[in-house]
Amino acid sequence: MRTWDLKRIILKMFGDREFYGYEVHKKLVSEDVKIAISRLYRILNEMRREGLLEGNWKRSRFGPRKRVYQLGRKGREELNRILLDAIKTVHSFYGKYLMKLPSVVNPIDSICSMLADELKGEVNIAYVASKYSGMHEKMIYSLHNKVPEGKIYLVKPSSMTVKLKLDNLLFLDGDYNNISLRKDYLDLLVVVDIPQKDSLATALRDWHRVLRQNGRLAILSPTVLVHKHEDPLTIGDFVEKHEHETIEKGEQTGKEFLQGLLKYFFNEVEERQIIHLTIFLASGRCILR
Repeated sequence: MRTWDLKRIILKMFGDREFYGYEVHKKLVSEDVKIAISRLYRILNEMRREGLLEGNWKRSRFGPRKRVYQLGRKGREELNRILLDAIKTVHSFYGKYLMKLPSVVNPIDSICSMLADELKGEVNIAYVASKYSGMHEKMIYSLHNKVPEGKIYLVKPSSMTVKLKLDNLLFLDGDYNNISLRKDYLDLLVVVDIPQKDSLATALRDWHRVLRQNGRLAILSPTVLVHKHEDPLTIGDFVEKHEHETIEKGEQTGKEFLQGLLKYFFNEVEERQIIHLTIFLASGRCILR
């Protein structure tokens, strides 16, 4: 087995524990990884020099001192990268699975039906996203099919490249706080994920501005990021929570905080859940002071 592959296996076995070298060897053997003890000690020492592991000498009650190993700072960082790679793989396969489901049981189609079934004719929709994936593409396609005569604006960072061609799809550079559309223009505004807590009020003011009086705001967020959770998490909630906290450095906004702000800007606020997503729907713009 290649040295780097062995290092990854060793990192994954540590966690918050510490091991003597012979314990690492014993655990590798139990997992059917065959390695000479001499080679293992060379690898452990190399990992220690690289900062992947830390090694400290401990005195034994019945013999000479022995070196005990635990994860180092770089080891924790690498272990986190291993987990994120696995999460990206799971997300990719899960997204493909969802997109292949027939429309009658497809959660994405269910969400779009809930949002757009009452929209008819030449309506205006904006879809705001800070990142792009197959899931977003499926959502936009589904909205397009439900309102073929309307316009859909994809509001995205200028650095994000989207290769999606639909007759009624237009691209706008912008973000949660800056939607470059005129006042009272949108019939539906779909926001995927929630801005940082300290900028949420500013974003809501802009969303309130671009919506028509009878327009509708829909905020889609992983449920684990807006609801208080108790351990143990489901595997889906664990993936969403870890990815958000690690990649986006996000903080949990909290349902009560979000609903409080929504009720300041809109007369009607409701909450629905589909799979691992919570959807906040707001309509009936308040007159702001």
